[in-house]
Amino acid sequence: MRTFLLSLVFLLLGSGNLEAQNIRNLVPNPSFESLRNLPVKDNPKNTFEYEPLSGYIPYKVNLKNWFAASKTTPDLRINSPSMYYDCQRRFKNCDKAKTGINCVGIITSMTNSKVKTYREYVQIKLIEKLRPNELAYVELWIAKERQAKLVSNNLGFHFSTKRISKDTKEVIELIPQINIDTIINRDKKRWVKLSGSFIPDKPYDYLLIGNFFDNSQTETIVFENYNGSPYTPPYAYYLLDDVKVWQDEELLVFEDSLVRLNEPISLKNIEFDFDKATLKASSIQELEKLYSFMLQNNGIRIKIQGHTDAFGAHSYNQELSERRAQRVYDYLIEKGIPASRMLYEGFGERLPLLQDLSETSRSRNRRVEFLIIGNDSL
Repeated sequence: MRTFLLSLVFLLLGSGNLEAQNIRNLVPNPSFESLRNLPVKDNPKNTFEYEPLSGYIPYKVNLKNWFAASKTTPDLRINSPSMYYDCQRRFKNCDKAKTGINCVGIITSMTNSKVKTYREYVQIKLIEKLRPNELAYVELWIAKERQAKLVSNNLGFHFSTKRISKDTKEVIELIPQINIDTIINRDKKRWVKLSGSFIPDKPYDYLLIGNFFDNSQTETIVFENYNGSPYTPPYAYYLLDDVKVWQDEELLVFEDSLVRLNEPISLKNIEFDFDKATLKASSIQELEKLYSFMLQNNGIRIKIQGHTDAFGAHSYNQELSERRAQRVYDYLIEKGIPASRMLYEGFGERLPLLQDLSETSRSRNRRVEFLIIGNDSL
């Protein structure tokens, strides 16, 4: 499993619109607006001023698709415009969902006499399983809750093949595939976007969000502009909204082929002199297409791969495939593509497209491919 520890991405509004990118979100009810068992009843143990419908009971009873992962109590926060207005008349920076009127709230760090590492988690089953070995993207918006005295780091995303259910109020010690390791909302209460990516090694279909680290690995500080009661217990509490997970990223197109990360694309009509690595003039048109593709997508990095047919000694085929891949690499270098954006490799006859020994199959096996190994623009 590849794990990424990422820093906080401070993007305030408007970027990363999935609809504009034609990307399918795999999270059902991503903005927490879909409810069940209506009407929502007043929460008898409500601790949120001007929010009589907010709390754990509405999260458990009324929120569609989402569930808890332990004995702790994440909250559904329901804040209509009138409730928000009433709160704003008395307080500043009242809590408000980023999208719609609902969001959820979780404690990321709290210690008391009964629980040393109290953590809350929210969990959901994805619409479909993640495809292994294909880059997956995660995004959500987060804001410090108004009454919370502390802010913390460690907001993690853990993907699994089974639902997580722990009989505890303590930290769930799992390794998140993505973790935000910087303090969130250190000095200003605002909605910020967290995002990251990883390559799943299994067909994961559950997502768990929260802090997966104990107190020794979690940094907490008093919110720099905290002006609440000095008697408020110290805890870090955040609101979450607009959760997105996707793999169908905006694909690149080379000629008429869709190009995915780490998926080889054969270059057509790349021809060499017999038994040599000298490019024929007929290859130039195709190489110019690859050169234009690299210019148009200046965030990508590629690997060029050479292949031969099965005739000849293995050592010779290996050397020939490397020299032919290097010749394409050198052509792009000569055109001005930086070497830092390219690698090349030869495979000899080891990876044939076709197994039979006909001339047609041998011709197809003698090929040069490229694959995108990174895309800094995503």
